[in-house]
Amino acid sequence: MRFTSWAVALFIAVMAAGCTYDDLESLGTPFDCNTIDVGYGADILPLVADHCQGCHSGGSPAAGIGFEEYADIAGHAETMLDRMDRSPDDPLLMPQSGKLDSCSIVRFSAWIDAGKPNN
Repeated sequence: MRFTSWAVALFIAVMAAGCTYDDLESLGTPFDCNTIDVGYGADILPLVADHCQGCHSGGSPAAGIGFEEYADIAGHAETMLDRMDRSPDDPLLMPQSGKLDSCSIVRFSAWIDAGKPNN
């Protein structure tokens, strides 16, 4: 069986079109995002400190919800994840400064799925 040049060109075009992405985010979970053994002290607390505690700490935390202690973060984790994983134009998205990167969101979710270990 012989392939004609148009068949080879069609095959190459189909293969090339099937392997393009506008950005890495369109692939879903970033391939370099480690979600194994996500730890509270090493991963979750720094994320919360950098993106949540600016408003949710101190004597009068936003919405009366402080995220300074493990129990507070673990107790509100599902709500926090819901707020982190909203569309960028949703007024309930947190942090208000803008949507977190997908790896941070996936890692936070993995911590919840692992039972929210205090490690």
